[in-house]
Amino acid sequence: MSALFADVAVPLPLFQTFTYSVPDSLGDELHPGCRVLVPFGTRHLVGLVTQLHRESREGTVKPILETLDRKPLLSPPLLKLGLWVASYYLAPPGEALRVMLPPGLLAKKVALDEDQPVQRFWPTKQRLAVVEMTSVEVKLTARQEEVVELLSQRTLPVAVQPFLRDVGCSPSVLQKLVSKGIIRMEAVESYRSPWAQSETFPEVQKHDLNKDQRRIFEKIDQHLSMNRFHSMLIHGVTGSGKTEIYLNAIASTLARGRSALVLVPEIGLTPQISRYFRAWFGEEVAILHSALSVGERFDQWRRIRDGQARVVVGTRSAVFAPLAELGIIIVDEEHDSSYKQEELPHYHARDVALKRGELEQTLVILGSATPQLETFYNSVHGGAPEYEALNSRILERPLPTVHVVDMRVEFQKRGKAVVLSQHLQESIAERLDRKEQVLILLNRRGYASVLLCRSCGNTEICENCSLSLTYHQDSNRLLCHYCGYLRSVPQRCRACGNKYIHFLGHGTQKVQEILRTLFPKAAIARLDRDTVQRKGSLQRILGAFGSGQTDILIGTQMIAKGHDFPRVTLVGVLTAEQALRMADFRASERTFQLLTQVAGRAGRGEQPGEVIIQTYYPDHYSLKHARSQNYRLFFEEEIRFRRNFRYPPFTALANLMVQGRPQAKTRRAAEQVADLLLRQRTRLSAQRRMRVLGPAQAPLEKLKGDYRFQILIKSTNRKELHEVLESAMEELSQKRVKIRKPSIDIDPMNLL
Repeated sequence: MSALFADVAVPLPLFQTFTYSVPDSLGDELHPGCRVLVPFGTRHLVGLVTQLHRESREGTVKPILETLDRKPLLSPPLLKLGLWVASYYLAPPGEALRVMLPPGLLAKKVALDEDQPVQRFWPTKQRLAVVEMTSVEVKLTARQEEVVELLSQRTLPVAVQPFLRDVGCSPSVLQKLVSKGIIRMEAVESYRSPWAQSETFPEVQKHDLNKDQRRIFEKIDQHLSMNRFHSMLIHGVTGSGKTEIYLNAIASTLARGRSALVLVPEIGLTPQISRYFRAWFGEEVAILHSALSVGERFDQWRRIRDGQARVVVGTRSAVFAPLAELGIIIVDEEHDSSYKQEELPHYHARDVALKRGELEQTLVILGSATPQLETFYNSVHGGAPEYEALNSRILERPLPTVHVVDMRVEFQKRGKAVVLSQHLQESIAERLDRKEQVLILLNRRGYASVLLCRSCGNTEICENCSLSLTYHQDSNRLLCHYCGYLRSVPQRCRACGNKYIHFLGHGTQKVQEILRTLFPKAAIARLDRDTVQRKGSLQRILGAFGSGQTDILIGTQMIAKGHDFPRVTLVGVLTAEQALRMADFRASERTFQLLTQVAGRAGRGEQPGEVIIQTYYPDHYSLKHARSQNYRLFFEEEIRFRRNFRYPPFTALANLMVQGRPQAKTRRAAEQVADLLLRQRTRLSAQRRMRVLGPAQAPLEKLKGDYRFQILIKSTNRKELHEVLESAMEELSQKRVKIRKPSIDIDPMNLL
């Protein structure tokens, strides 16, 4: 029999796999999807086998040193999915496969010790436990007898440290029992649960579906019975009962012996929604998101892989959960930009979910009150995904009344710029008198957004980024929200030396201070990235608000979607036009989505809701249609803009970012890349089908010390777009141009 070879993806930014020979001793143990230890230059790496074959595609090849898995970590469909991600998003295969696995399973550097076996790179946790008890008639002290009785009431193995803590026992008592042969202790693997020991779950409340919900569920159920790929968009207004449809669909999927995957956009949504799913499906539920510890994440992943959990609820990377017999994938709030990974590989979890559904012949449901414009366009004009609408809230509850306050008029009336309009202040006071709750949205954390010198006009800028530093009152520091750079607050202007320093703009900290002054008896809390840094703080803040302990909750967009607080009857939105100031073609869409989503938090209980939107741009169409919560009218105006300027869905888009230092050298490098792209476009496409724009300074010109230049490619032919990019990057590599490889973002969600 001819020799066996393996193609291996290594966790390095290299756009190829590498061929190794398979020693005869490993041939029967090795399968695609398994990890292997391989030599790579002077290092040893842990890579993943992508393919086995009988013919070497290279000259002399090195042998694989060791197989690290008896069973593939990635099933054939998941391995195909990972390689598709690498191909579609033009990412190194090793990097694409690495994000599919728990952190640490693909190691970039391995130290070998001839006297020690290679570590398994399997981050299990060992804990000392009582594993066996015997009935020897041996004289025991009263305390020892008591401990034996307590141990007998528990299921073995019993972890030693929690047991000692629970019963108030010293370790010496257990050691005496070991010496007398009553018990045996050894180190056993310990499961790390993401649920707190004191965690309680809400009682299951299964409601009868209304007519519209029933109609959609029956369609879903019909597709589930076919066991084939199909996609569906559920376009439901906020509070229309999409989650109830999801739960019933998952129950039907499980009854058919298949598993379910639910994606949610934000970590902030996961605790609430995962507890709700846990109440329905119990131990069948696993959760996956980046806020888990490495150990918790690994143990959840392994429960899924071993078939102990058939329902997965998680954020972006959960799209790669190793579920077998996958029957349904649900992408809730499918429009949300957090489904797009900003780091390499730049995948979009919604689109990966659709591809996974195709590979595994699975039903994929996309849900949103404000679908991404491309999704809606494809649904109503292309027929896929299948379109279904929920036009009214459950129990026929009315949508909230929305008022727009023109802050230009407010300025004229009061003679100064104010944070809270008179209308909003009076409405908050009314809600507090009625013991109702208020949400205030301001998508800017910190105390003040700019530190300005009134003498010379200088502002404090981050040394690493072309951005103003934000003042944080609690730490009395200036902070860059992009790179984390910290600086103390100067007493004098660094440019002119004068003392005329003024804090300009306002963030969530400033608003919290203002509200405390206006409403001293109210319980006021804040929810932003600063307040949720400690583990458990997010659940604590949301829990206090959900239970009614907090009257007013101020927050960034973390509060805008997915939360269900029946006591909230008023939502206030400050500086609603903030996103419109950004140089991004999706700015209007993002503004409409954010305002519609946060408006949906009001009036979800028995009392009707009101939304007050403060803005200096009251006539912009995104605010106008958010006020009436009319998605169709917004879509009609936005689609005209996209068609006129050739933006998605009318073109495929790629954004190339060349970054480095110094500035002049980086600009020249960007110009070289643009020349390569133009040359390949001439060869493979046509100017009328593809445009190469730039290079130009990125809106965020400097970030984390690097200067950034942007090249935007628009093409009406997606295949040609990929061919041009691949050919240009190959030519760049062959010429060995001494520049950092450009970052390529296919289907970018922002252009900053």
